[in-house]
Amino acid sequence: MFYKVAYEGQAGDAARAQFWLGKSLFQLGFYAGSLAVFDEIVAVGPSHPYHQLTLPWLASLSRKLPEGAGVLEKVGTYRPQDLENEAFDSVRDELYFLLGRYYYRVGDLGQAIALLSQVPRESDYFIPAQYFLGVAETREWHGPEAVEAFKNVLRKNIELREVQGKKKTREAKKLARMSDKKKMRLGISTAELDFADQNQRFEELANIALGYIFYQVGKFPTALKYFNKVGIQSPYWLDAVFAAAWSEFRLVEVEPEQENRHYQRTLGYIHTLNAPFFYDYLYPEGLILKAVTYYFNCRYASAKTAIEEFSSRYVQTKQDLVDLLASAPEDYGLFELTVKIRAGESDLEPFVEMVARKSLQDKTLEKYYDYVNRLVYEQDTLFAEQSSEFQSSGLGDLLLENLDLSLSIAKERTGAQARQRINAQIAEIKKLEKEAIKVEYEIVEKLKKLGEEGAGEEVKIKPGPEEERYNYNGEYWQDELGYYYYRVTSVCAQ
Repeated sequence: MFYKVAYEGQAGDAARAQFWLGKSLFQLGFYAGSLAVFDEIVAVGPSHPYHQLTLPWLASLSRKLPEGAGVLEKVGTYRPQDLENEAFDSVRDELYFLLGRYYYRVGDLGQAIALLSQVPRESDYFIPAQYFLGVAETREWHGPEAVEAFKNVLRKNIELREVQGKKKTREAKKLARMSDKKKMRLGISTAELDFADQNQRFEELANIALGYIFYQVGKFPTALKYFNKVGIQSPYWLDAVFAAAWSEFRLVEVEPEQENRHYQRTLGYIHTLNAPFFYDYLYPEGLILKAVTYYFNCRYASAKTAIEEFSSRYVQTKQDLVDLLASAPEDYGLFELTVKIRAGESDLEPFVEMVARKSLQDKTLEKYYDYVNRLVYEQDTLFAEQSSEFQSSGLGDLLLENLDLSLSIAKERTGAQARQRINAQIAEIKKLEKEAIKVEYEIVEKLKKLGEEGAGEEVKIKPGPEEERYNYNGEYWQDELGYYYYRVTSVCAQ
């Protein structure tokens, strides 16, 4: 009935019927269809009598639809002063966060900071707002403000753990047990996390961000403290290990008398990155750092071996990724190929498939695939569950038409995002190739002049109060990862 009044000319208040149609579709679970209706209201602008009241429903859709659905862009059409409407009292915190995220995305960092700063401490959106606030402040070179925002993320998480513990709701436990395949079949996001897990991810990201801030100002011990707070269960753990490797390397500048200890620790972190569990993860810069560490210890033959390892592994990997993109020049075609890659069902050489899959494992990109899955669920499952009268109505035709168009656009956008990620990986390897050539030239010149001789002196590492010494025998154990000291001695004359 709402559809007939809004779109087929039946007598009644067409604008009001359109607004209630959007709400009704939301309640039925047709979130993409609801968004399409509300998008029309947003496009009309303030002259539409329900323009303001649509905003809280966009907030509701942002909780139901993955980020790839483009809800933020719709929220971004509203002005900050629109949020002061008393009708938004119950969702204003969320709207501050969403609009702040929008301004952050489009690069208006001043406006993003102003909005994100208004999310109160007691709000469920305080932790994500403070994280993005910290990133925005960092990009504006506001160091103290960025540190404070990231520390607020850590403090609030500690408070929540003290109050709530690690208990999950019944719904969260049910989702945690559900396989990704079943989630996809039911149109449930595989990328979006429950409240506790999301806050945990922001805590890990805040620790890494704080580590990089202190790294940039030369406070390497403090940087290490934050990098080492990220646990092995975190999806960002290897990123933290890599950052810690650079921090140990740079600590030689601060504590030259402890240089051997720091070089051993640097190579120990790289030893973790090179563990066979992580072979298909891409950390090409780790091998460059390994070569440079050997170089500073005048171990030129070992440095050359590290560069050769980089060249043998990553130059071919780069070409494989270039060939992969060339095999799917259209974004829609690349989407279809990446779906097979993510499922491990492509015809690519196994290692290339693994490398491509890791290149595509990005949280933001995951949300684009989620949106495609949601659209497929609404089109193939939810629509089929409706009555024959609903399916054959004008509204049914409109829903299917919108879903078909939305699905086509979503697949193309996802393919474009995937291409962007793979191109970024290719560009990084190209940049590091140039660095590797420079380092190799220096190594070869040194080898010509000096050769490599002498045993050098090794610093004996004393285990800490919670550590025990185990000699590495070729086996990797999970509780040892990240704690290695790789023996290296300097043979430099001075």
